[in-house]
Amino acid sequence: METKHLQIHDLANVLALIDASAKQGLFGGDQLLVIGAMRERFNAELKEQAPEDGNVANISDENSNTEVVSESS
Repeated sequence: METKHLQIHDLANVLALIDASAKQGLFGGDQLLVIGAMRERFNAELKEQAPEDGNVANISDENSNTEVVSESS
């Protein structure tokens, strides 16, 4: 069994951070391609790790709510 160091909530927080930063214009045009590709990889991993129903894997790209969530370990 593979040991995972990132939890589902970590991936969701990274996505929320990227989205919030993009909304505030914190990324330069030359950074957008790399950041977008990284966001897609994190999103794919989040969907792979998360259970099917009622979890953060159901986050849509159109979701305008970019609140960062935290969970105690």
